This record gives sequence, C-alpha cells and structure tokens, in this order.
Amino acid sequence: MLPLSQTTGYAVRAMQCLQEPGGHPVLVEEIAEYTGIPHSYLSKLVHKLAKKGLVVARRGHHGGVVLARPAAEITLEDLSEAIDGVAWRKRCLIGLLGCSDANPCVLHEFWHETLNQVLVRLRSVTLADLAQNHDAGVERFRESHGLAEPAAHELEPERELVGHS
Repeated sequence: MLPLSQTTGYAVRAMQCLQEPGGHPVLVEEIAEYTGIPHSYLSKLVHKLAKKGLVVARRGHHGGVVLARPAAEITLEDLSEAIDGVAWRKRCLIGLLGCSDANPCVLHEFWHETLNQVLVRLRSVTLADLAQNHDAGVERFRESHGLAEPAAHELEPERELVGHS
C-alpha cells in the first residue's frame, strides 16, 4: 500500500537515539554518525520536529536534543503528521484529481476503510513500542551512550551451578 515516507523513518530512527525529557541532550552529529542519516538532512528534520513540539533542541555548550515528551506518549501518527502533514489522507489512492465523496473512483470506499485502519494503528504504536525493532545504527548509538536496555537473559539472576562429586 502506501508506506510512511523515508523522512518519517529517519525521524523514528533519530528519536530512538534521544533520551526522555530531562535526560542528557544528544548531538545531531552523533546521531548522524551512528545511523547514517545525512547530517544536513537530519539537522533540518530535528528543526521540524522541534517546531512540532516532539523534541527540544538547545544550542550552545550544553546543547543537543532530547524528547519533548516520554517515548510512550509519542505515536507514529504524531511523527507522520509532523513530517508529512495530513494532506496525503485526502488524496485519491490512484491519483485521480476529480475523485471525492460526491464523485468517487472505483477504489474510493476501499481507500477510506483502509485509511481508517491505518490511522487507528498509527495512533496505537508509540516510539517506545518501536524500541523492540532491530536497527543496528540505533543499537550501536544507544550502547555507546549507555542507553541500551539489558537483554532479557541479563535480567535473570545467575544460578549457582552445583557439581556432583
């Protein structure tokens, strides 16, 4: 169907490198280095996310970027709207300019039903939920900055092995 834009994907990856509100600010240069997102593109993206209230960006000696809200409160819909806006929702699936509720194309009803399902899902998935997805660049960044969460096997208490004599 219609995937989210590459820019929204970049936003997800970059925001997964950020700390929660009140955490240590991260430099855009470092995110770009680890994720492979072009630095100039990422700088513009962070500016856009800051204008939309999803991140807080500070300049200067202690500058950097942090999440404006907890990751569990930032949805994929928030990210998609911040990056791509909402105009795509009103477009005809097959690009017909005259398609409307009053003059629907053959896929009009299908698109509205599908769009509603997509929006429900985008509203239900948060940035925190996406942390379980594998992204080597994000994982390297988080590990090098002390942000990696321990794997499940690391949370289990060690068992003492009893040898047989």
